[in-house]
Amino acid sequence: MQSIARNIRHFSVAHGRHFATTRALPRDAIKTGLVVGMFASHKLFSSEQMPQALQDKIVQEVQALDNKADAGSVQLVLSPDLTQHIAVVGLGSSESTANTTEIVRTAVANGIKQLKAKKVSDISIAPMPSAHAAGEAAALASFTFTAFKTQKKAEESPLTIASADVTAEWSAGRVYAEAQNYARELMATPANYMTPTIFAQRVRDEMASLANVTVNVHDEQWARRQRMGGLIAVSQGSDEPLRFVEIIYRGRPGDPVALALVGKGITFDTGGYSLKLGKNMDLMKGDMGGGATVVAAMRAIAQLQLPINVVATVPLCENMVSGRATKVSDVYTSRAGLTVEVMNTDAEGRIVLADALHYTVEAHQPRSIVDVATLTGAMVVALGELYTGVFTPSPTLWQHIDRAGATTDEPVWRMPLHDRWDAMLKSPIADLSNIGCKGEAGACTAAAFLRQFVDGPRLTPPAVMREQNNDESVPRWAHLDIAGPMEASTSEGYHHQGMSGRPTRLLIELAKQLSAE
Repeated sequence: MQSIARNIRHFSVAHGRHFATTRALPRDAIKTGLVVGMFASHKLFSSEQMPQALQDKIVQEVQALDNKADAGSVQLVLSPDLTQHIAVVGLGSSESTANTTEIVRTAVANGIKQLKAKKVSDISIAPMPSAHAAGEAAALASFTFTAFKTQKKAEESPLTIASADVTAEWSAGRVYAEAQNYARELMATPANYMTPTIFAQRVRDEMASLANVTVNVHDEQWARRQRMGGLIAVSQGSDEPLRFVEIIYRGRPGDPVALALVGKGITFDTGGYSLKLGKNMDLMKGDMGGGATVVAAMRAIAQLQLPINVVATVPLCENMVSGRATKVSDVYTSRAGLTVEVMNTDAEGRIVLADALHYTVEAHQPRSIVDVATLTGAMVVALGELYTGVFTPSPTLWQHIDRAGATTDEPVWRMPLHDRWDAMLKSPIADLSNIGCKGEAGACTAAAFLRQFVDGPRLTPPAVMREQNNDESVPRWAHLDIAGPMEASTSEGYHHQGMSGRPTRLLIELAKQLSAE
């Protein structure tokens, strides 16, 4: 408690004598700021730790401005001695506990952004109803991507954000959010600066100092020995060599692998001969978003030293057009031995993921395996950028993912698996087609394709077709289609317009929950 009081005295000027002896600064020279939470009743959340004079000043100004302290709102006031900006952020009704973490995360982020707009460079966050969410907001709201902005980069001043009450929850929140920022950075980096080789080296460098982590980076020769015909078929149109990243975290040495994460790693996707339209093709530098979020989650899992064994794999390549590129109607043989007719070269993500899933299950025998991919435009149409679509036959794994999504405020929606989707993947000349034959249920048939490589092929549909939503076979499998959430269209709250880094925090929380089993 004493350290909290000292911190708040430092930022808030607790004693009246300071008001008289400290010279007021011009507003554009004020570089320190404080974020405090206020309920709709105009009661400050951290009032018992704050000097009475400062409390009175804040409440009087907010009331005079007729601010209702609605959830997420911000009111800027000056400290009594005019040397500090104070962002009073609305926490809504003190009686309601619904959406507390999202309110805190949004409110604190909004407060930080307004202080940044005032050129404040040293910000303290007063205690909040959720220290974890406040820690996340501190990192997420401070994210910028200006690596290629020479003038802006030169003008940037460092921003320091600290908590007035550093707790384990605050620190963990920072780890979660900094992982999401890492995924944001990977996804936002132009493809010529984020080739498969560079991505793999970035992962190796990032993980080098973390305990209990092994990183293996494999090349094309290894992929050929592993019979990864799909990964090779997609990569062969590019001059950039493929890579296959494998991260092994041992939080419980001697135990089996509890969770495997598989991330799609297409570092740029032209669509191949099924060429994409020019509009929005720039977003395809983020088509490795599944790989980025998986890698970022692994970094956080290792930093938190969660008591769980987790493996991540990321097949990395470009999907380009050239004389060597795979053509529509070409057939390749997957690692599972199934032949696949390529009826759309822009449905390449499932092709590389299939080999990665089969390898990961065989090599590591995880209890649960989750693949994450910016896979289908159909999912964007269905759920937009808010929800991640989740396909899983396992009610248990769905409950874990749903709870992780609720805890981190990363919305998820369960999508259906059905025998009908398997029947739609038939090919007249191969075991499977890489797309459905009817031009419908695109996200569903993509998920059905992937499942063929997890727990065995489903080439002969049953006479009576049923849903596949109640199967607890090991490994429990889930497919997360993040084509919608990969991008944030606005910078509202703790979001940053552009590549989102979602759902990194959900994946970390999923590992945390499974570690408790």
